[in-house]
Formats: sequence, C-alpha cells, structure tokens
Amino acid sequence: MEPPVRVRVYRDRGLVLEEDRANQLYQKGAFGKPLSGGRLQLSPLEVLYLLENGKAEAVDGKSEKPLGWEELCRRFSRLDPELVVKYAVYSDLRSRGYVVKTGLKFGAHFRVYGRGEKPGEAHSRYLVHALKEGIRLSPPELARAVRLAHSVRKTMLFAVVDDEGDVTYYSLRREKP
Repeated sequence: MEPPVRVRVYRDRGLVLEEDRANQLYQKGAFGKPLSGGRLQLSPLEVLYLLENGKAEAVDGKSEKPLGWEELCRRFSRLDPELVVKYAVYSDLRSRGYVVKTGLKFGAHFRVYGRGEKPGEAHSRYLVHALKEGIRLSPPELARAVRLAHSVRKTMLFAVVDDEGDVTYYSLRREKP
C-alpha cells in the first residue's frame, strides 16, 4: 500500500509538489488540477476527502506543521460557510465511484462524471447542488437551475443533507408537452 501523499495547504487550496504522486492522484482518481512543473492543485474538498480516506497527509504550506481533518475543516469553513454541507455531498458521490469537479461555471456546486469517466475524456452527466435540509428554493431558482442543466445536456440533482449528514438526491427535469 502506498504511503499517504504529502499535501501542502495554503489559504484555500492544497498543493502536491512531488510530480510522480501528483500524476498518480490525477491519473487514477481525477483529483486536482495539474499545474506547471508537475505540481497538482487540490480544492479544499479534495484535500479533506483524501485526508479522511488515508490517502493524504496535510501540512501547513509555510510552517510544515501537520494539520488534522478537523483543523482543516475549520480553516476552510472560514472561507466557505457551506463547506460542511458540500463536503457531505462530495464525499458521498466520491465514495460511490463518481468523479466530482466544480460546477461553478454552470451555477451549481458540482459537475459529476459517471463511474470510470474522466474530465476531458467524457462529458459530465450531472449538475449537483448541495443544500442543507430545510433550505427553501423559490420556483424561479429551481426553474433556472433545471433549464441551465437541460441546455448543457445534464441532469440537475439537488442533494439535500440532513442533520445526521445523510444525503438524499432529488432530480428535476424539464418536461415538454
């Protein structure tokens, strides 16, 4: 079994500096975004997921001080108040074998690729928006999300996270009479 990859954590991202480990993470699990010089940039959700699953160890990018999951979660949550809800959904989807990337340009939290599919080789199938149970969305907000997903040939999923951290997915689609 491979030793955990070392992730240096800076304000709102993680960096893997070792080129062979960076390539391995990107090629095998489609984690991160490759940068010049063989480095790999990881999102806060990716850092937390890899750390929780024993695939990474995190250190502060400046002091090299080891960082635990709870501390990182607190640190990243200061920058993104929705982090805990988004992490519950990200982790659930990843644990089911899906590749999850940001859906920011589509107005959703995530774009999700089918099992075994990779960005650049296939198109994402779903747009997923994470919501805490009890959050209300207006009909125009729902319609806008569904119309956008339909226009880019994706299925819109709303992932509702309850107080126990369980995730339930709801799919909405546009119907034409």
